[in-house]
Parts: sequence; C-alpha cells; structure tokens
Amino acid sequence: MQVFIDSSSPDEIRQAREWGLIDGVTTNPTLISKGGPDMQATLRRVVDASPGVVLCQAIGAREAEPLKAQARWLHKVSEKIVAKLPPSPAGFRALRELKRETPNMKVAITLVCSLSQAYLAGKFGADIVALFNGPLDLAQDQEVDMVGPVKRIYANYGFKTKVLSCGRFPRAFGQFAVAGTDICTLRFEFMKLLFDHPYTEQRLNGFMADWKGVFGEKTWPE
Repeated sequence: MQVFIDSSSPDEIRQAREWGLIDGVTTNPTLISKGGPDMQATLRRVVDASPGVVLCQAIGAREAEPLKAQARWLHKVSEKIVAKLPPSPAGFRALRELKRETPNMKVAITLVCSLSQAYLAGKFGADIVALFNGPLDLAQDQEVDMVGPVKRIYANYGFKTKVLSCGRFPRAFGQFAVAGTDICTLRFEFMKLLFDHPYTEQRLNGFMADWKGVFGEKTWPE
C-alpha cells in the first residue's frame, strides 16, 4: 500500500518525506485555496516537494470540455500530476474522451461515494478511483467498507484502476490496508497519529523510569 499526504503545504510534505512514509500527495480545491491567491505557484510548490505523484482536481462538474482542458493543462505542468475529475456525467465523459485522445494521460475519478460510481470509474478506464470512505466513516454510525467490494468488482471485470482510500484515524488506516487498498491518503494531523498508541507510551515511560532508578542516565555502550 502506498501512502500519500493530503496537503498543499510544502513544509508538511517535506516533514512526511523525512519520516520516509509518503509516496505522493493528494490535493483538492480547498487545500489549494489555502496556499493563497496564486494557484499555479501553490501547485508548483506541491509538485516540487512531492516525492512522486500529485493528484490535483479539475474545477467544475457540469461541462466536459472545461474539465478536459484543465486536465490537459495539468498534464503539461508536470508528469507527476494526475488530474482528478468528478463522478458526474460530464466527468465520466471527459475521462472517456481524454483516454481515447491521450491513452498515457493519468486520470483519476474523485469523490466516489458509491459502488456504482466506482464501477463506472473502472469501466471508463480511470487510473485511480479516489474513494470518499474516510469522510463517510466519520458521518455514519457504522464503519464504511468500500475497499473490499470495489476491489472485488475490479477483479470480476478485469479493471486495472487503483483504489485510493481517504484515511482519518489509525483504525481506518489499518482496515484499508487489510482490505487491500492500493493507496491511502491522510492529512498531516492524522498521519502523525500512525506512530502513536497510549499503551506504547505508557510502557515506554515505565521502562525508562525503572532503568533510570538503577542506572540513571547511562545507556548501553555505543
């Protein structure tokens, strides 16, 4: 499973890279808007900071031609960029036509909240389907299992689309990994939680207290 950071902050991206954790970056219109009024400068900073793929969303959902034009522009900005399109009729039309026009252009379908949308993304040749399972998990009283069913659909019909899951907390991150998601993306504040567990901290503090009670500040010889 690849791990992406959901961010438009070069500082966050570089910190996650120092941890050796991330393979790429996801962005969305909200994140890009947080980078200030110069959208192109924000995008280029993200691309420069990312160790790999950057997912960037085309703006709009109702007309295919503007979506296609934006996807083409994003593709020219950097080979790292994968254009994200919405799961609307116009978005799927743009996906189909872009793939016929430029088969090697990487295109994702984002904001996928149902198995039917995920099926269409696979059928029409999306390289990545970005499931909205993290936010759905937060909004419902029961856990949301989309990864397993989507993977089975793709296996049933030979679709090559990779599954990207939107993670929130370590529980969901682990469940997505068990279910076989190809990519999990997390915001920086949730990514930091992957390293933490209260029992680990408790036992570590106990070990250190017992050691210092006998050996003080000594460690094993280096």
